[in-house]
Amino acid sequence: MKKWLEDRTGIKDLFNKLMDEPVEGGAKWSYVFGSALVFVFIMQIVSGVILATCYSASTTDAWGSVYYIQHKTFSGWFVRGMHNVGSSAMIVLAVLHMAQTLIFGAYRKPRELNWISGVFMLFIILGFGLTGYLLPWDQKGYWATQVATSIMGLVPGIGEFLQGVIQGGNDYGNLTLTRFYSFHVFFLPAGLMMFMAIHIYLFRRHGVTPHWKPGELELKKKTQPFWPDQLFKDVIVAVIVFVSMVAVVWYRGGAELQSPADPSSNYIARPEWYFLFLFQLLKYFEGELEVVGAIIIPSIVAFLIIALPFIDRARDRSPLRRLPVMGFSGVFLAGLISLTIMSSISDSGNERIIKQKEESEKMAHVAVELAEHGIPPQGGTSVFSNDPLYSGEQLFRQHCIVCHSFEGVGGNSAPDLTAYNSKPWLIGFMQDPNAPKYYGSTKISIMPEYDLEKEDLSNLVEFLLAQADQDKEIDPDLKETGEMILEENGCYNCHAYGGNGGDTAPVLDNFASDKWLRGLIEDPGQKEYFGLVNDMPAYKDKLSKQEIDNIVYFLQSLRKKSH
Repeated sequence: MKKWLEDRTGIKDLFNKLMDEPVEGGAKWSYVFGSALVFVFIMQIVSGVILATCYSASTTDAWGSVYYIQHKTFSGWFVRGMHNVGSSAMIVLAVLHMAQTLIFGAYRKPRELNWISGVFMLFIILGFGLTGYLLPWDQKGYWATQVATSIMGLVPGIGEFLQGVIQGGNDYGNLTLTRFYSFHVFFLPAGLMMFMAIHIYLFRRHGVTPHWKPGELELKKKTQPFWPDQLFKDVIVAVIVFVSMVAVVWYRGGAELQSPADPSSNYIARPEWYFLFLFQLLKYFEGELEVVGAIIIPSIVAFLIIALPFIDRARDRSPLRRLPVMGFSGVFLAGLISLTIMSSISDSGNERIIKQKEESEKMAHVAVELAEHGIPPQGGTSVFSNDPLYSGEQLFRQHCIVCHSFEGVGGNSAPDLTAYNSKPWLIGFMQDPNAPKYYGSTKISIMPEYDLEKEDLSNLVEFLLAQADQDKEIDPDLKETGEMILEENGCYNCHAYGGNGGDTAPVLDNFASDKWLRGLIEDPGQKEYFGLVNDMPAYKDKLSKQEIDNIVYFLQSLRKKSH
């Protein structure tokens, strides 16, 4: 069988040809980065193919399919984590490989094309990071990728066209996702494999670039075949890289999956760590100068890196004889690292970013919990329709915030509903009902201010809030005290309670309960609410019963949270 296979394939000759590659000067640890990079790329292919068997590239299914991979498939979290960490590992190894090439002067004649093909491979690897970022269709990937594509739009002359081609139109949607997916799994891998084949061919043609110190005779004496010493070193480093990746994935619990992408949200986008330097650079170029930081400077730097073999005119490969090149490279690398660190430090002290991060983690946890009950066919953010609290807040912001203010945002023609119907809110209302925060900006501003003793005010509010919990019987002493305060302060002249009192202000039976709030939202112009002085629209024909119930649930959460 062995003889038959060898006769048909020549596999033994091929193996010998690959393994007998002479390594001038002998095996060295400094030569391992290229092989480690190839190893990680193979891992990326394997893990990517596994992920592709469960992934669905559509805006309705993308997040749900990644959730399924992460939480429902056997070891899916680990495979996705390895793929995610692998993208960073490829960039780190590519930079280390280029740094070793730079130090050894391996870009010089006759290896100029080795260097140029390697630079293009680095650009493709960065392209993998950019295109893969969007595929989960979660908040972080969606908004960070929008920042990247908006930078493409700054390219003079063809920017708009280029951005439209990448996005598949003017807006982010299904075409954007399918194009990024096709680039990530077809075009970029094909491009990388093509340049990798060219790179390896040129490497085999010109051989390993030896250390600059030994003479020609010494190098020939120490020359060894690739097998076994250099291959052994390559395998050791590949194992170290693999174990390190596994450790990182295990520590992080896989790759992050944020809540589904919501185009209507106000998310502050930040790119992955390997693009932070560019994000920080853009801060120094605003307005019309933005194109300088986004396009012109990076293009000049990219051109200089590609043209390095033709710029370096030093007599030999010793780093000391190439001080201008080494100095420029050192300053450039230090600049990238400094910009990245500055961006990270800036975000670590930004309260908005910190708050958003906490909120994002919370929403991601909620989204995963809700997805356990099923993901609606609409996909994405529709998973939150399983959560009355989230749905209620979204409906509240959509329909109520035009007039009502909430947490510093919204209109001022109706009461501020921050901590609505909580004890502090009601105490403030009793003390000054006609303040702008309450009913001062409406035509309902007719309630007198009450100068009650602190204890009486507290007892009255406790009595009113006791109406909200319909499942509990009101404490008899509290009920008696509350009714007495209502009577002594003339509240019955306008309000009714227990069948007694006036009819020119809302009834206080079941005050702040689900039933009371539901009726108020459905038709606030009813006699038991604000009657003829009402300005608020009725929502009984605008929203479904479930939608109104969700708003009630959200409003009740404000009261309970501030209790």
